[in-house]
Amino acid sequence: MAEDNFLKLLKNTAKEQSFLGREKLIPDQLSDLANFVASYLWQSMLVLAVISAILLNLWTFLSN
Repeated sequence: MAEDNFLKLLKNTAKEQSFLGREKLIPDQLSDLANFVASYLWQSMLVLAVISAILLNLWTFLSN
């Protein structure tokens, strides 16, 4: 009985993983950008942080 439950669970998990393998999270147009960000995660985060800081300072400067 427990073996049947395990086999059903294993089969369901295999179906879910198969679906996830076919499903694209990112469209093809953004795949190069996604690969770059995945390869250079810290550098990408640093660039985004610098750009955000510059825009925030510019926005506060212009609003005063």
